[in-house]
Amino acid sequence: MIRKISHVSLTVKDQYEAAQWYQEKLDWVIKRDEPFPGNPENRWVSIAPAGQTEIEVVLELPQWGMTSATSQGETVGRAAGFTLETDDCRGDYERFKARGVQFMEEPAELAWGISCVFADLYGHLHNLVQPHGE
Repeated sequence: MIRKISHVSLTVKDQYEAAQWYQEKLDWVIKRDEPFPGNPENRWVSIAPAGQTEIEVVLELPQWGMTSATSQGETVGRAAGFTLETDDCRGDYERFKARGVQFMEEPAELAWGISCVFADLYGHLHNLVQPHGE
């Protein structure tokens, strides 16, 4: 029986450039950085918010072949992003914007809470949401 989702993948051009962006802009941390057995130039690099224990984001290179793209790099910046839950959407918006994060819109009151969308360094769009009641 499947118990939970432990990792989600995000296709990137450069694992360390992407990890650095998430560390500097969103205060995330590298959770794992390990070579693949028999192929040390390929690395398993995962990141997450510092307090996150359940799900990690794997920074996947296009040549891994885990995506359905027919040519390398075709999915970089095109894959669906993720939703990040926050307790202060407007505050995070201001803090991240000051660090150079590109937002598609300002935070807005929506049916599910206060929400806004931003792009990472490769163009993946991610939703920042403060659920009602937070």
